[in-house]
Amino acid sequence: MDSRTAAFAFGGFGGVLPTLANMASTYVSAPATPMPEYGLYLGLLLWAIVGGGVALTNTTYEARQAIFAGVAAPAILLNIVAGATSQSGAEKAAAMFGLSAHAETIQAQPDGLDATKKWAVVVSPTVSGGIPARVSLPVTAEIEKDGKVETVTIGEITDLRSPAAFAVPVGATQVLVSGEAVATTGTFTAVDLDVKTAPSAGGDLFWALGAPRRFNITGMNVSKGRQEP
Repeated sequence: MDSRTAAFAFGGFGGVLPTLANMASTYVSAPATPMPEYGLYLGLLLWAIVGGGVALTNTTYEARQAIFAGVAAPAILLNIVAGATSQSGAEKAAAMFGLSAHAETIQAQPDGLDATKKWAVVVSPTVSGGIPARVSLPVTAEIEKDGKVETVTIGEITDLRSPAAFAVPVGATQVLVSGEAVATTGTFTAVDLDVKTAPSAGGDLFWALGAPRRFNITGMNVSKGRQEP
């Protein structure tokens, strides 16, 4: 093996080390985390190529220097991308990578309904798998008005890490969580939301490239509601 080939190999090894370290940290802290999809291995291949290429730019092809160059390659590339991106462009990129922060959602009262609401539904999520970075599950109510049944939005679930409360409008005949009907059993109804998630190939590719890991919802079960004291 000539010196250039060896430098490329050692640089490629260094290029994948940051991602491997991130994976090790994830599985040590959360052993139940789902195994990677093939997109992650594609990301590792890309970093290996980048690391090997950076290693070849060294004036010396000594193995230790090649590994150091490979380790530094991901940070160099990400800094170049960040420096060449405008603020608005960076925000768009963050949204694409699922990096945007969770915004506080204000549950507004639908127009034309009585503002004196006495009933509430509290949805408590339980997630099997990873927590999705972005969620938008609508909570709606069916209201009988002027002899017709109308469906109005009373809010949405944007975070599966904590319970969310929604005021039930006066005159509501039924409340639906992501299209599943629940029975309002009194002034305070507790609803269990069981969500199953799984990683995706595309999400794990972005994870390998430095973005937070993304999970997709693969199944969901909504309890019919129970009255709390």
